[in-house]
Amino acid sequence: MRKAQVFYNYLTVYDDKVFTRKKGAEWELCLLNAYKDVFHNLWEQMDSAAPITFQISYSMLDEVVTDAIIGMRKIVDSEHNEVKEPNAFKVAAYLAYWWLRHKPVYLHTSNTFRLDDALISPDIYGALNEEERVRATEILRWKLKHINELVAVQFVCTFIFDFENVVCGCLSERHVKSKEKERFAFESFDEMRHELINKLTYYFAYRALAPKVIEHILEAYTFHPAWGLTGNLWSGDVHDE
Repeated sequence: MRKAQVFYNYLTVYDDKVFTRKKGAEWELCLLNAYKDVFHNLWEQMDSAAPITFQISYSMLDEVVTDAIIGMRKIVDSEHNEVKEPNAFKVAAYLAYWWLRHKPVYLHTSNTFRLDDALISPDIYGALNEEERVRATEILRWKLKHINELVAVQFVCTFIFDFENVVCGCLSERHVKSKEKERFAFESFDEMRHELINKLTYYFAYRALAPKVIEHILEAYTFHPAWGLTGNLWSGDVHDE
């Protein structure tokens, strides 16, 4: 029996108003910068003799951006809301979601090499005791296996937060501890940032996510102004020049 053919029509992704090619290129560059940051961080920790190379599929990177735009366009074109342009939370959420779906970064190794082999840089390895060596090696292995999740976390955090702009510093920590009778959950805001990033990495690696879930997480992370934000993130006023 002959099966009926199915025709998939082509979608127009870019326009000259909201989702321009310039804007798509900017988002692609943000994702690439996040990948480079993660790559350099891992490369500094690894033994350079390990037969591992990192590669990114630029075709899949294009898919990440176009799929994100298709999703955001449905919101903008909907008759059930007044959203004219996606704010930064939506942009970050949709790009991160499709990055996690497509996973553009992958590793190449030799046929006989396993990530369970020792990978820590000799310079780092020699400065650690045995317990620390085991722990550091386990963490590096996990990071290599979940490099796409690490890139997604790096992207959304740098897209939303300006971590160099510390709104709440040491004085604020002492004030909070004094006011709340030492009930502040962390020793410092740096520790809070560390736990925030770890929790987000866990969600990206092990939890079923949707763009709206990522969006809500990022919004919740901004409720306490420990760090400056990268702009007027709650606004939908995103314009090309």
